[in-house]
Amino acid sequence: MVHWSGKGREQEDLQRSVARMADMGLDNMLVLTGDKLKEPSQGVRDRYLESVPAVSLVKCWRPETLVAVAINPFKYREEDAMAQYLKLGKKVGAGADFAIAQVGFDHAKHEELAEWVEHRNFALPLVANLMLLRARSARFMRKHQLAGVTVTDSFLELLEVEEKLPDQGAQRSMRRLALQICGLKLLGYAGVQLTGMHAPVQLQRLDDQVSELGELCRDASVWRQAWQECMSFPQGASVAVAPRNAWYRAASFSAPVSPLPVAARALPPAHASAMERFRYRALAATHAALFAGGPVAWLLGRALVSIRQRHGKPDNAVRSFEWLVKHPLVGCETCGMCRLEATQYVCPETCPKGLANGPCGGTSENLCEFRDRECIHSAKYRIAKDEGVLEQLETWLVPAVPAKIRGSSSYPPHFRGKGVQIRVVRFHRKND
Repeated sequence: MVHWSGKGREQEDLQRSVARMADMGLDNMLVLTGDKLKEPSQGVRDRYLESVPAVSLVKCWRPETLVAVAINPFKYREEDAMAQYLKLGKKVGAGADFAIAQVGFDHAKHEELAEWVEHRNFALPLVANLMLLRARSARFMRKHQLAGVTVTDSFLELLEVEEKLPDQGAQRSMRRLALQICGLKLLGYAGVQLTGMHAPVQLQRLDDQVSELGELCRDASVWRQAWQECMSFPQGASVAVAPRNAWYRAASFSAPVSPLPVAARALPPAHASAMERFRYRALAATHAALFAGGPVAWLLGRALVSIRQRHGKPDNAVRSFEWLVKHPLVGCETCGMCRLEATQYVCPETCPKGLANGPCGGTSENLCEFRDRECIHSAKYRIAKDEGVLEQLETWLVPAVPAKIRGSSSYPPHFRGKGVQIRVVRFHRKND
């Protein structure tokens, strides 16, 4: 399976890759937005081709390609988690054939993801990315902040206790991985993708343990007991696999093996601030008056419709005006294809990756993967929830901005009927 990441790439790069795959007879690919670049470009903003439009393009160019997408259910704030699940709907609508979950050790979140897919009735097989985790790898992952992977202090402490065993914890790590596979099979996952296994003998040992434990753990209650034993300290205390105040979609969720703190079950629902609601309503009203009809929109259209050449002098003059007005208000970077109406009037250019369709997998506690700001998709979720437009976060597929139109004005194309084209996606349901 080809893993294709959109970091530092444009649509033309994806098209070349798909053509090469066709020439080489490769039919399977995992389409990712990608984590942040380790070496950012100097003086030039790095661009990311996000996964949602990338999946749509692949299916348009080569429909027979089997396309996988990523999903990270290990999010512990309402905005983080729900934005992930709603974006999964866009990926399904764009043509994803199956989804691979990020590495994680919280079975409650694996169950939550399976329940969400069932609840939405998606015809989407789930695969879980599992890792043979030992203390050394856990320390490395925490030190380097591996995007989207949660290893709590408590779990690391258990791994370090196991590291002092004669086999340095090899047996317990293998048993834990085998139990995860058995648990996921009970949840109805279609398969697993293994990380951190590099020798055939390891794979054979794992296969043997999965067969053995699968016979012993034929029902969920037996499995839960075995999993709790595997995730407990020698003294008997359970490992906390989630941060304090962790959010789960159902307050009465039955999956957590170790009890959550009371506060974790009593977090208040997420809501937009008064300022977020005011900005949304004010900008929506402004858009309706200036661009969606009425005398002012008619006058603007008459003045701008004749500008047909991007990057020419008239277009540059309008672009400068657009930036002057919109940059202080929403952080506009004059991408040439304004998507504000489809992004709850939160400009996607204010995301370091420029993502319009939803968050990447690297967010944590509502913070951006770059850790210097709140994720814009958390704000979008709160606004959409309070304004009654959550379906937009699941069904409105926002196209990627072509590189050739960046740095031009979005006004003239809009009035010529050549503005951003939002596709409302239709899901392939189980009963279709």
